[in-house]
Amino acid sequence: MEANPQLRPDLERPVVRAVEAFPVQEGSETRYCLRDPQRIAQHALILPPAAVFIVSLFDGTNTIQDIQQACARQFGGPIPLQNITDIVAKLDEELYLMSQRFEEAVAEIERGYFDAPVRPAFHAGMAYEGDPAKLSEHLSGLRDKAGESGSNGGGSALAALVSPHIDLHRGGPCFAHAYNELARHEPADLYLVFGTGHQSRSSLFIATTKPYDTPLGLMPADRDFIEEFSRRAPVNVFEEELLHRDEHSIEFQALWLRHVLGDREAKMVPILCGSLHRFVREERSPRDDAQVADTLDALREMIESYPGRVIVIAGADMSHVGKRFGDPGGIPEDELERVEREDREVIAAMESGEAEAFFESIATKKDRNNVCGLSPIYMTLDIVRPREGRLLNYDRAIEEDTESVVTFAGLSFYR
Repeated sequence: MEANPQLRPDLERPVVRAVEAFPVQEGSETRYCLRDPQRIAQHALILPPAAVFIVSLFDGTNTIQDIQQACARQFGGPIPLQNITDIVAKLDEELYLMSQRFEEAVAEIERGYFDAPVRPAFHAGMAYEGDPAKLSEHLSGLRDKAGESGSNGGGSALAALVSPHIDLHRGGPCFAHAYNELARHEPADLYLVFGTGHQSRSSLFIATTKPYDTPLGLMPADRDFIEEFSRRAPVNVFEEELLHRDEHSIEFQALWLRHVLGDREAKMVPILCGSLHRFVREERSPRDDAQVADTLDALREMIESYPGRVIVIAGADMSHVGKRFGDPGGIPEDELERVEREDREVIAAMESGEAEAFFESIATKKDRNNVCGLSPIYMTLDIVRPREGRLLNYDRAIEEDTESVVTFAGLSFYR
């Protein structure tokens, strides 16, 4: 009997974490990329097909010997235990497994986040330029190219904005259209920013009192407003606060706000939004849930009584379609046409200013296009209840290597 190579006891039944896995083409072979959207694991891993099968068995129920036997059935012959333990050890080293090493890494990250006085600019130098002068020049250039093609709202007060949260390399022009419109209006004293909480496990509202740092300076948080919100909300809005550490959907809005505002003083209320997709599955409005309704009502009442001007911003992308997102057919031209056609229907519902019309435009199709901005846009429309909305820009980013597409839009809303 083959000796079992030594593994720590916590790895005897390995468990792979919930991370992104998507196909990538290398020559004639399809491999799979593992990537951690939380950036706890710092490096992406490329797995060949045989390793993909092995890792798929890392569910906590299989011992190393069970996995070896499953491989023998799958591949028509045994493979050495050492091959399997090498994969376990590598994934553990890179923090892709639920393990003692991973728990220690998370504990260290938590200490660093909660001890810090600000929320650092996590994606600076990666998703956008980290040098302040170069960044400011880049954002100004994007705004100049976008020009005055937006709406001035016909003299109406700007109440809300939908802006992308895709990286600036791909979504920069769309961001510029949105923030040019914001710049054309009277600045607010407070910007309540809803962002998609991509990694939320259970919370629908996730707040932090930490100011967001950017290479252009801090966007201060309105601590009094946020603490009052936490008292009035029927849910614990700080339960998953650590998600703010690496989430980009609000970071990009803080960056653009700081750029547009310059030296003007203003505060921000950053709230990440968990998924509303259970309401899509259950075919009912989020407002049918008393906790959701009460939390949104509390925010609306606080905004209405705020001693200053408030603008609400949703950091939200639209459709996510293709192989990277579980669609084996990829994105042939007719699929791209379908996605845009259905996006335009969703945008028309947004322009109505009706939160329920927007929700229904996605729910009736069972959210087959994976609209990751569903929650922040719905919450924005629900608490603002604008008179009308106007499309500023619509765009898409195609990933040729994964045969996938992400779409996004900028919209403005007026009272």
